[in-house]
Amino acid sequence: MKIRVHTLAAILSMSILVACASGTAAPTPSPASTAVPESTAMNLPAETESASTSEVEAENLVAFDEMGISVGFNYPDGILQGTSTSVQPVYTNFGPTELPYPQHARILFTAYTNGAEDQTASGIRIYRVEEINALEAGVVENLFAVMEGQADHHTDFPRFSGASALIDAQLSEVRIQNGRGYRYLFTTSFAAEMVNGTGTTLMYQGITNDEKYFVSFLIPVDAPFLSEFIGVPLATTPEEFDAYYQSVNERVNTAAPDEFTPSLHEIDELISSIVIVEH
Repeated sequence: MKIRVHTLAAILSMSILVACASGTAAPTPSPASTAVPESTAMNLPAETESASTSEVEAENLVAFDEMGISVGFNYPDGILQGTSTSVQPVYTNFGPTELPYPQHARILFTAYTNGAEDQTASGIRIYRVEEINALEAGVVENLFAVMEGQADHHTDFPRFSGASALIDAQLSEVRIQNGRGYRYLFTTSFAAEMVNGTGTTLMYQGITNDEKYFVSFLIPVDAPFLSEFIGVPLATTPEEFDAYYQSVNERVNTAAPDEFTPSLHEIDELISSIVIVEH
């Protein structure tokens, strides 16, 4: 993400203006938040050749003839089944807070979309790297920077609304069958606010070994233990707010995989099964 917790300064400043107008006090920002842990190099294995159809080990293989590829994956135990597949055209009719997206293959996981079909609905998305680079420079470059430990601004492609990430935790390398990448949990917000729910989103960002295809996967993840941070005394100073979200992120980072629903083990297993094959 291009704007992280340290951008809460701008958000909190806006909160002050609104609060002054209504006569209600609002917290002011700290210069930079340290709630998000620093990224470290992932020591990824050496690249291998692209997978061929005969080498695919996937229970589900979906052909996207318009893009000349097939996408395979498995359903681990604990992941609800149900998909909707399509090739999405170039998306350029966007508003002031949205960005363009190139043509891409999409497999929505309908058990987790709650009926949504927008860019942030749960599922797998496969983009051509050259087309991402042509529409929005920096997405793929930042992916490599995170994997090499040179950046902690985790890529979110497709983009999520929100001026900053309040939760950004559980960063971990996960390899697909013919590629590499990382996943992490996050929540975004336009406002400087306390935790008001237990929901988070898991995002995976990866690239095939031949660097031709960008792989994105996202799914909502519930973290029931976040309820312990709801209804606590309101943070009223920048220092209190910063300390509060440091505690939140530390709790999420140290949580066991099975404390989440779905389990992070099951999600990682699904991601590891993904394979992209050219026709």
